[in-house]
Amino acid sequence: MYVSRVVLTVLALGVVVAATACGTTDPPSSDGTTSVTVTETAPSSPPGSDAPTTPGAPGAPATSSLTVSKTTGPPGGQPTTPANGAVAIRTATLTDVAIPYVPVHLRLYRPCDPATHDLPEGTPESQRWDAVTDINGQAVFSVPVGCYRFGMDAPAGTNPVPEGLHTLFVETAGQVVNGRLRFQDPAPQPLCASQTIVHDLAVEDALKKATPTVTDCDGFWAVISWNVPGDSQRIVHRGADFGWKNYVTFPHKVCLDKAKTDGVPAPLHKYFQPC
Repeated sequence: MYVSRVVLTVLALGVVVAATACGTTDPPSSDGTTSVTVTETAPSSPPGSDAPTTPGAPGAPATSSLTVSKTTGPPGGQPTTPANGAVAIRTATLTDVAIPYVPVHLRLYRPCDPATHDLPEGTPESQRWDAVTDINGQAVFSVPVGCYRFGMDAPAGTNPVPEGLHTLFVETAGQVVNGRLRFQDPAPQPLCASQTIVHDLAVEDALKKATPTVTDCDGFWAVISWNVPGDSQRIVHRGADFGWKNYVTFPHKVCLDKAKTDGVPAPLHKYFQPC
């Protein structure tokens, strides 16, 4: 009888240990998680407040980077984040010629009721999104319902239309709202736009901040230079399966016969010498 009781006690303890071990097992980590970084600005102190304004001081306005994780789940699954609306910003001339590769921004203001189509002056900024329009002059943002302002940093060498504040309102989830930022006519076609060539060449920072000028562009060959000290001129070439690349940087020693063999068009032959 005593031996039986000991056996039963040992078996009971084994069950408890097994149950405890199962309860501490961590679940496997999920796949398909991507992070989107946005900027969230804390609301400022109300007018007349004595709250300190030194960054980092208690009660002071603060700006922080907020990383929003969007879990997409396994292949074929549906996103688990709440449904958003969309804002499509287009950069184009008055006659709708796309202006590509323009830095644009979108800012959300709260509290604000988008159904009123009115953004009261003084409403604090809540979040900000930044992007660069593509070759077709468009950038699309997935955003929550709310009241927005949008704008751009016009690239050097472009001619934007001087306009005031741009506002738009996303009233319901799933709604697509369009915003437009305009440039003066005439403008080069997107493939010959200076910012397209600069984007493809991935030039150094000094040239990114300078003003480029493009001449003799036929869509496949062009001459580009920048307003910097020294000779920054170069001839660039674009193929059917790649973007703009350097062909020669001035001064160069490429002979005219070789340039002709390489397909350099007649208007650019003046940049080469017979050898």
